[in-house]
Amino acid sequence: MFLIRANVAPSTISGMGCFAGERIAHGQVVWVFEPRMDVRLSIDEVAALPAAAREFWHKHGYAEMQDGRKVITLCGDHAKHLNHADTPNLVSGPDDGDTYVAARDIEAGEELTCDYYSFDVDTDRKLGKR
Repeated sequence: MFLIRANVAPSTISGMGCFAGERIAHGQVVWVFEPRMDVRLSIDEVAALPAAAREFWHKHGYAEMQDGRKVITLCGDHAKHLNHADTPNLVSGPDDGDTYVAARDIEAGEELTCDYYSFDVDTDRKLGKR
């Protein structure tokens, strides 16, 4: 769940992107996993969904390993539109990856980015590398 204001708009990186709705200070916590808003399903639970829902989960969710099993996390807010950058402006916080902080000062209107490789085990597929 975003702790800052954000909006979705066309991106120069890919499709739609997520943009800061306010200035964000370096080190500020920007996103936290919030189970009342963000959802995690096992890969088997996602596989049991209708085809259109599976496609949505695989496009907008991210895959990670938890307790030795693959799960897909789907953000319930605009965070699902974060695009990848090799030098992102959001990075994992000091916990287990359920917090993201600003890697530097971010201006209002700037696209928010993260490094998919730091958390998504399906990054190559998402970036069209396999």
